[in-house]
Parts: sequence; structure tokens; C-alpha cells
Amino acid sequence: MIIVSRTMDWGERSGGGGGTGVADELTLDLDDNLAELSLERTITSSLKSAEEIERLTVDERLNDIERAVYLLSSGQEVQRISVIKNLPQLLTDHSNDAMRRVVPKVREVLHLANCDLQDAATKVFVTIIEQRIITPASYAQSFLQTILSNVDNRDPDVSEAWLEVLLQVISFLPKDILKRDVLTVAVEKGQLSQSVQSRLASCRILGKVATRCDSFMIKRDILPLVQSLCQNVDYEVRSCMCRQLDSVARGLGLEPTKSAILPELVELSNDEESCVRLAALETIVSLLSLLDDETCTQTIIPLVCKFCENAMQSEDSTLPAVARQFGRLCHGLSVNLTEDQKIWFLNFYCKLCVIGLVPEKTRVNDRQSPPILNLYREEDRHMECRRHCAFNFPCMVLFAGPRNFKMELHGTFACLCDDPNKCVRVTMASGFHEVAKMLGSSVLTIQGELISLLKDDLLEVIHGIISHLPETLDTFAKGGNVVTESKILGFGFDNLVLCRRITGLADLIPALISAETAAASSRNWRLHRDLLEKYSCLPRCLTSDQIYNKIVPMFFKHIIAHRVLPVQLAAAHSLCVFMRYNRRLEQRQDICGRLIEECCHSGNHRYRKLFIDICHFSLELFSKNYFKENLYNSVIQLAQDPVPNVRLKFCSLLPSLKSQFKLPKDLQLLQQLETLVRRLLSTENDHDVVTAVRRAVFELDRIKMTVGIQTSKHHQEDDLQDQKKEEDEQLLLEMERRDHEEADSKTGSSKAPSSAKGGDKRRESKAGATSTAAATATARKTVGAKSSKTGSATGRRVAPSSSSSSNTSVYSSPNKATTKTAKSQGKKSIENATFAAPTASSASKVTSLSAKTGKRSPTVQEPNNNKPPASRRRAGSDGLICMSSSSASKTPSYSRTKKDTNASATVDGHTSSGSSLVKRTSSTGGTHGELRRSSGSSVTSPRVRQSSSSNIATSNSTTRIKKTTVSKS
Repeated sequence: MIIVSRTMDWGERSGGGGGTGVADELTLDLDDNLAELSLERTITSSLKSAEEIERLTVDERLNDIERAVYLLSSGQEVQRISVIKNLPQLLTDHSNDAMRRVVPKVREVLHLANCDLQDAATKVFVTIIEQRIITPASYAQSFLQTILSNVDNRDPDVSEAWLEVLLQVISFLPKDILKRDVLTVAVEKGQLSQSVQSRLASCRILGKVATRCDSFMIKRDILPLVQSLCQNVDYEVRSCMCRQLDSVARGLGLEPTKSAILPELVELSNDEESCVRLAALETIVSLLSLLDDETCTQTIIPLVCKFCENAMQSEDSTLPAVARQFGRLCHGLSVNLTEDQKIWFLNFYCKLCVIGLVPEKTRVNDRQSPPILNLYREEDRHMECRRHCAFNFPCMVLFAGPRNFKMELHGTFACLCDDPNKCVRVTMASGFHEVAKMLGSSVLTIQGELISLLKDDLLEVIHGIISHLPETLDTFAKGGNVVTESKILGFGFDNLVLCRRITGLADLIPALISAETAAASSRNWRLHRDLLEKYSCLPRCLTSDQIYNKIVPMFFKHIIAHRVLPVQLAAAHSLCVFMRYNRRLEQRQDICGRLIEECCHSGNHRYRKLFIDICHFSLELFSKNYFKENLYNSVIQLAQDPVPNVRLKFCSLLPSLKSQFKLPKDLQLLQQLETLVRRLLSTENDHDVVTAVRRAVFELDRIKMTVGIQTSKHHQEDDLQDQKKEEDEQLLLEMERRDHEEADSKTGSSKAPSSAKGGDKRRESKAGATSTAAATATARKTVGAKSSKTGSATGRRVAPSSSSSSNTSVYSSPNKATTKTAKSQGKKSIENATFAAPTASSASKVTSLSAKTGKRSPTVQEPNNNKPPASRRRAGSDGLICMSSSSASKTPSYSRTKKDTNASATVDGHTSSGSSLVKRTSSTGGTHGELRRSSGSSVTSPRVRQSSSSNIATSNSTTRIKKTTVSKS
């Protein structure tokens, strides 16, 4: 602090003469300190002497071979290493000279070389034989002897490195060279007079050579030495040779193995040293695929049972090895085991899973105990046993069978999932999805364990279960006891599995929220991001209401409040998936509206940039029409955003926006986009944004617009995908509509028994409505003659009508399924209407058609929620949007259905002529009747697009649709 204050006063004292000495002293001290802290020091010439520089200097006139020989002879260590690393290139370019002059120098250098040079040489020698730079004969003559001599190096690390080189080289050498050069050395090293290190090397060489020799050569030259090494006095040699018996047995074949190898293996499994017994167990597991059923039944199974019992009694180091190999043992011997033997193996496995655990009454909660206590417990061996058992649990489920899981293994599974050691729980969480797949229809048995793992207080456990959560939940959805919400519509679309309602998975919601809370409260944002991404699979197993009420608020909180962008992006993408597969129209509208309000209209530019990413997600998930109707008008406003970074990110969206248009329907939107781009080019001041706009213009020019049916193959595939998305969206609307119909039918059936007085009132209301309809129809003007022509022009089917009279009566045949429903339930019939938002292109078409007919197109009114309740839109009991009777006579009606049974034609959701009033009557048994006035409305939500057929069900009477048209003036 004193130095800083002095520094600030230097400028004042420099003007006077009194403080010059103090300032100079401080300056010198500061220079000394900076010199000591300097990270960059000047390299002076005193670091290298002239003699050293002269020694490192090489004559430039030397060629590659001469330079390599010179450096190997008198160069520094680093120069020799460089030459050895470049040896493959020298052999490729100058094969004869390199073999004659350089390779002998390399052999001389390796005798007294240090570890670095030896390590470089081992890698180069393997590269030369792998790349076939020289022939195997030349390699054996020039390099193999060097490798064999260096195997006996006094340094154990160097000797081990060269032994690994020899084992790799054996795979490329011919049999005659192996027998002459390698096998002779292996036999010599395997004698009792040699050191333990030499005998261990002999065991490994024999095992590798056995894979390249035939059965006769193994019996004659290798097998006697193998049997001798299995009886060696040193336990390390016996253990090493035992691990090579698998390779020797596969080279011999089945019969020689049964007579020569199995007796040695049985004896080694009973060895007094645990490491030898462990090697014998691993070899037995490896040989199971080679042995026949008789050998497995008579020899291997009794041997394994005895081995496991001894390991359990002694609880030595072989017990974790038994637990590690137990899954492979059960899988390999399953076809040879009797029922009693299977039960014995299952019981032994269950004992391994709980070994080392304290009984429940005296057990302390180890999760909350201090970690220091583990230092004083000798439970590492038991913990390893339980961890290996947890790893092998899917194999044991396959061994026991899914049908026997609940009775045989469910208790053990629950115990492992609740193990006090975190490693065991992490292993169980990582393999949980495999167990769920194997259980199939019995998967709900382990739902409690899934909840327990999701609520675990250890993040590693949560990460293990979350990493495969989509597969797990998909298995629960397919194999659990599910109740489908869609009783009317089947699974018409393979990717639309949201119509399932999994009642059994509702209990998972608190656990899923708990896991998310634990991830959000930690500092591991990557885990939180992965969790939010994996939660996008929830529509497979949860209902729309459950996701909307419990999960969606949590995701909105992270979009608004979280500071890490990847977490926000993951939450936004999952929200778009929830909105894509949500069955409720109101909920989809609310999610979309909140995204627009919280992000697009936010005062923070970070959220406005995030909204552009949301638009990218929506373009991938939703159809083109949905995007244009719900998000397009909001996102184009960001082109005029005051923050340049927002406008810069908006430019990346421009090509995707153009690809959503299809001519001539979206001509007006295309012109609007082109005007927007021209405005950006002319008014933009930020250099980066201008560059991004110009780059986007080039991409826009490369995008070919789809005009009518003249499309390329790429456009056809894109249209098919978009059509698939539209069908899915229409299926959602249809499912919701039928749900409303079912709810209305239940309500109507409860009110079916009514009095005659009630029927009289309905007949009176019917008569009044009929008179009102007649007055309204007379006041309206329609163009009947142009209606059929307009309908054919728009590609819509128009119901046939009689041309001989102005007042025509159209009889619609009732739908069979609807008639059956009406007869069985005795309720009123329902006519469905769909209201679509007008687009710019559709409005222009209506204007042009009305001009041709000489009539004035009715004005499309915007929705007004401030009107009195009498004229406001209301939702009927059948879930449809309808108008009240007071507003029906004032507003022109527009109806859009899949099959237009009215004579008036529709153009993009609007009628080109005045709509007539539709009167529907439905009687049940001739006693009850009801009149409902249905009127199309231009006061619609821009997100509502429903389509339904106007099928009028009748039970004993025929439904008649009367339509009155007025001739042209």
C-alpha cells in the first residue's frame, strides 16, 4: 500500500527537488522487483558455449543417410532420438542404404541407451512391422534379434517394454521364423535354471505363439513346457502360466484340452495361493465357450460350486473376483444347470449382494456418518463384492428370467439400490435401464427403486439414472399397466405416443422434481443441462395436464432466472417439445404466449436472443403453418431491435423463415420478408449486422421457392415431413374434440330422463329459433350460382344441391358410428365447427372472388373480449367454440370443415358468399328435440385450427339441413 501511494505522488514530487532521492530509491526497488518477477528473460550467449554450439552443428552438405549415421555416432541424445523416430521414413526412401548403414548403428546405440531412447526405439520397431516397410525375413534378420536380446535387459521397465514389442511382432512373423527364432528362446527361458523374470516372459511368449501354431506343433513343442510351468515352484510363474491356458487350449482343440489342460486347471483352482486360484477362475470362465455340455456338467459346475463355497468361507481376495465373474459364469453355464443348481447360484448371488452389511437393527445410517470412519473399517473387500454384484445384476435377471424376478431378485435389487456405499448405488443407477428392458410387462415392480434413485442425495447417482432416463421411461410406458387416454383414436401415428396416460407413473413426478432440484442447487450446470434435455421424453409417460401443472412452471423458472445459457437452451427446447405433444389447445396457447411474453417482449436482450433460438426449435418441431400463425409475427419484430446483437442473431433465422413459405399462398409474407431485408441493408449502421445480413442474402438467393406442384426431390421430402407434422397437429385437435364429446355424452346421459314439460319448453325454443333463422336468412344475400364454382377452384368438395329451385333441401346421410352412439346413449347430436385464423393470402383471395361476383366481401372482425357476455365467444358443452344467439344474427358466419356439405364454398377458411343459417334438429324416440344454432365466426383465435366432419346423427328420424338462398340481384 505504501508503494502505491508513493507512486501516485511521484508526479507531484518530480516537479520539486526535495523528494528526488526518495523517488529514485523507490524506483530502483521497483525495478528490482519487476526484474525478479519477469516471465520473459533474454537468452544470453553465455548459456551455450562455443564448443557446445560447434558440437550441435551439422554440415548441410550431408545427405539423409550420412547425417543419420553422423548423429548416431557423435550426436547428442536428443539428436539420436530424432534419428530413430525418423527411421521408418529412411527405410521407405533409402531402403538399401538405411538397412546397410543406419540399422547397425541403431543396434549399437541401443546397448547403452537410456530409457527415453529405448522407448522411442520400441515404438519405431512396431511401426516398421505393422506398416510392412520391409519383408518379415529382413525384419527377423535385422530387428528380431535386437528385440530378443533387449528382453533380458537388467532394467525391468525396459525389459517389459521390449517384451510387449515381441508379443506384438509375433502376430506378423511366419511360422518357420517363430519356430526357429522365437520358440527356441521361449523354451530356453522357461527352464528351472532361469530367473523368475525369464520364466514369466517364457509363459507369455508361449501363450502368444500358441495362437499362431497348429495343434500338432503345440502338442510336440509347447505342451510339455506348459505343463512344467503349471507345476513350477514359484506361485507367480504358476499364476502367469494359468492365464495363458486359454490360448493354448484353443490352439489344441476340445479333446486334447479335456485330457491335458483340464487336469492342470483343476489342480490350479485348488492352489494354496489366492492369486493362482483367481487366475484359474478367470481361465475357467474364458473356456466355457470351448467346452462341451458333458464337460461342463461333470467337471466345471462342481468345480465352480466348490470354488465359490471356499471363497465365501475364507472371504479372501478371491471373493471380489468371484463376484466380478459371477455373471459370466451363470450365463455360460445356464444351459447345463438343473433347477436346484440354478436356485443354488441365485442364493449364492443374493448372499454376495448383502455381504458386509450390518443387520437392520444395529445398522447406522452410513450415508450420514462422517467419511473419516471409513478409514477404520475393513469393508473395502465387501464393498467391491457388492459393486461387482450390482454390475452383474442385468445378467442375473436374464439368468433367473423376468417371470421369477419379483420372487427371486426383487428384494436383492431393492437392497442394492439402497446400499450405504455410493459406488454400489452409482453402479445400480447406471444399469437400471437394462434391468427395466428385461422386465418388460413387469417393469412397474421396480418403480419404487427408480423413485429412490431419483431422490438420492448424491449427484453421481442422479447422473447415472438420468443418462438413460428416456430409455427407462419408454420401457415403463410400454411395459407398465397403462390406461390409454385415446379410446376413440388408435395410434395412427408411430411417433405420437402422447395419447397414453400412464396412471402408474404419476408417482414419479415428485421424484423427477427432486432430482431436478438437486441438480439445480449444485454447481454442476452440465448435469443440470443434461437433466433438462432428458426431461423432454416426459410426454411419453405423463399426461399433458401433469406436465403442464408440475413440470412446465419449473422450466419457465429456469428460462427466466437461470444465468447459464446452455441450461436456458435445454429448458427452452424441452418446453417446445412439451408444447408440441400437449393435447390441450388452451395449454399449448398458454405456453406459446408465455414464451412470447417472457422472451420476445422482454426488456432484457438476452431473452430476446433466446427467443430466436426458441424459433429454431419450433421450426424443427412444428409444421410451417403453425409457425407462421403463432410465432412468425412476433419474431420478425426483432429485426428492428435496438440491440445490435439481437439483430445479428436474427439474421441467422432469415433463411429458415423463407423456407417456410410456399407460393402463391405465402406471396404476401415473402414480399414482407424481402422488404424487411432491404430495410436492414439500407438502414443498418452496425458493421457486424451488415455483414450478417449480406451473408443471409446470399443464402436467401440459394433457397428455391416451392411453386404449386413443381417441386424438386428435396422439396417433396420436406413437404412430406411438414404434412406429417400437420397430421399430428390435426390429430391432437381431433383427440381433444372427441374427449369433449365423451365428456358431453356422459353429462347428457345423466340428464336424459326429463319431463314432458321440459320437452315442451324445448319445442317452444325450437319454434322460436326457426322463425329467427328464417328472418335472418331472408336478410342475408348469397351467391348460390358462384358457390359451386368457387368451391371447385379452392380444391374443396361441395355438397350436391338441386339447381331447379332456390330453396334446396340437402339430406345428409348420418355416420354409422355416430348413429350407433346416438342410439345407445339417447343423446343429442353434435355438429362440429372449426374456425381458422385468416391469413393475408386468404384475405386477398376472398376479396378477388367477391369482386368477380359483384358482391362485397364481409369484413373480418378482430376478436374483442370486452364485449358483453351475450356476444362473446363461449365454449359449448361439447368442447366447440360457438356463438351465442344474440351475436349470430349480427355477425356473418364462416365455417370450415373437412367435408363441406353446404352449398356455399370456402376459400382458406372464409366463405366467398354470405353464409346461410343452419338449423339442426335431433330427436330421440320422437319425444325430445333440441335446436342448436351453429354459426361460423370470423372472431377466432389465430392458433385455433380444428377440422371435423358435420355428421348429424339421428336415431329414429332423419336429420334435415335446410338452407335458404337468395337469388342474385
